[in-house]
Amino acid sequence: MMNLQEKKTFKAGVRWLALSGALAVLSTGGWLIYAQTFNRAAQPVAVRLLTVKRGNVELVINESGTVELGGQQELKSPGEVTVDRVLVKVGDRIRFGQKLLILRNQQRQTNLDNQELEIRKQELKLSRSRQKIDEAQEKLAVAQKELKEPVNQQFLIRKQELILERSRQKVEEAKEKVAAAQQKLQQLEILDRKGFIPGNELQEQKEQVRNAEFAVRDAQTTANADTLELQRLQAEQQRPSQLQDKVIEAQSQLQEARAAVNTDRSELKRLQVERESIQQQLQNNIVTAPIAGKVLDVKVKDGDGLKPGDVLLTLGNPAQELVTLQLSTLDATKVRVNQKARIRVIGPDAKPYRGQVKSLYPGAIAQEDNQGSSRRQSPQAKVPVIVQLDEPTGSLIPGSQVSVEIIQEQRQNVLTVEPSAIERSESKPFVWIRDDYSKAQKRPVTLGLEGTTNVEVRAGLRLGDQVILPPPETPLQPGTPVVPQSNPPSDNISSPNS
Repeated sequence: MMNLQEKKTFKAGVRWLALSGALAVLSTGGWLIYAQTFNRAAQPVAVRLLTVKRGNVELVINESGTVELGGQQELKSPGEVTVDRVLVKVGDRIRFGQKLLILRNQQRQTNLDNQELEIRKQELKLSRSRQKIDEAQEKLAVAQKELKEPVNQQFLIRKQELILERSRQKVEEAKEKVAAAQQKLQQLEILDRKGFIPGNELQEQKEQVRNAEFAVRDAQTTANADTLELQRLQAEQQRPSQLQDKVIEAQSQLQEARAAVNTDRSELKRLQVERESIQQQLQNNIVTAPIAGKVLDVKVKDGDGLKPGDVLLTLGNPAQELVTLQLSTLDATKVRVNQKARIRVIGPDAKPYRGQVKSLYPGAIAQEDNQGSSRRQSPQAKVPVIVQLDEPTGSLIPGSQVSVEIIQEQRQNVLTVEPSAIERSESKPFVWIRDDYSKAQKRPVTLGLEGTTNVEVRAGLRLGDQVILPPPETPLQPGTPVVPQSNPPSDNISSPNS
């Protein structure tokens, strides 16, 4: 039997052998795991490669807008009128001040005819007042002469007889004029009943009859006065005191005649001013072009009855093309007048047109929510903006929708990469590049302007470097072998149009 020392030595040897076997097994497994891991890491990863090129980077505000022409406006009806004639059609080129429509307002025309009659009456009245001045001056001259120089009584009587004879002739002449005017009036009344003459012509003839009758009465009054004067001269001798009274009376009549002329002249001027106002109102019934441009739409036709504010037609100047759009208050704070813009018709492969911001409304305007909803929503505030195209296209249709890009900031001919190539997981942004050994390597970069489609790289990359777009399913490590994807997409960095 083994002694105690030999047993201890034997057990220690068994433990050493067991420990050595376990270490051998662990070492073999570790090498197997390492070999498998090494073999797997050595397999190249298929990635998309982009070649760093030069391009443009932009910050833009995208919004849709409505095309308008310069000075575009709607002309509206000035009141309750009828369209007499439409002188233009859609698409016509027009010049400033050209007649577009003729409207008809029967009440205003009637008012003008009545005003013409009133003016004619007042002119006749003024003429008669001026005649009275002449007569008063003549009487005053006679009275003053009689007062200064002794005059043969028989001579005065003879003179008065001649005056009376002339006055009676005037009465007969006035009566003949009345008869002629009445005869013509009867003829016009017959024609008026048959509808052959306008109503204002009949009214004018009636007025002439009244004026002729008035002239008869006035001539008869004058003849009566001359008769009384003759009787007075025949009845008594002139005395100095009577002659003085006659001079005073003649002076008073002259003053009254002059005052009447001033009053009649003022009244005539007032009537003429009113006539000019009515004529101006009638002139407003001729609609003229406020701008030189083009007829975009005609809303009326001959014979249409209109209410105040009804749209007649729409005009615009094709030499200027504008786009009106509504920006959110956030975007509006980034927009300034004269900023560049691009305009495109909404659709694929649309040609861009250059423009710039012409005006920016100083305040926001609440926009009503047109969508039906059971909940009441607060109206969204928008800021109106107008963009003007640098040159008219001649193809954009007024009223159509277009897309607008307002360029806030722009970098031209700089190194660019796609935003998806930028890694931001570390303190400083970096990209993965493929080195000369076709392995992935990290490359820190300094970024500049960051647009929606590409990003400016100020430092860290060179023209022609190949940037890796890491596949989301396979994380990259420095030194990982990479190969381009089969049938890779185009590696051109897309750039906005300048």
